[in-house]
Amino acid sequence: MCMSIPKKSILAAFLAAVFAVPAFAQPGTGSYLEYRAQMQSDPDEYLFFDNDRKQVVSYNRDRIVRVCAAESPLVTPISIEFDDNMAMLAPGDCMRIEAMQVFLEPAEMLEPNTFLRVEVETLN
Repeated sequence: MCMSIPKKSILAAFLAAVFAVPAFAQPGTGSYLEYRAQMQSDPDEYLFFDNDRKQVVSYNRDRIVRVCAAESPLVTPISIEFDDNMAMLAPGDCMRIEAMQVFLEPAEMLEPNTFLRVEVETLN
């Protein structure tokens, strides 16, 4: 017994599969730039788009944490909130802080298709 499948059905299934793949290829990202940047970042690197705010450290006791903002053509500093303190970090600079909780975010809204890269390292 031979069944024939109409060519239009095969074409429709193929097109549905082709256009469905990009939706699964970029889970939870707002743009292709975000997806590519996150795929190429190291585990201790954080990428900030638009006005992201991320908690990068959460410990039960104080730890010494080194935060470094990567060189960037952007002049937007990173705002660091740690415990009950605030600090600003310019691109290309590093800062050592002692804290249990650390939050980072760009000091101002970033332009579309731009991002800041920050490395966070716990030293003790």
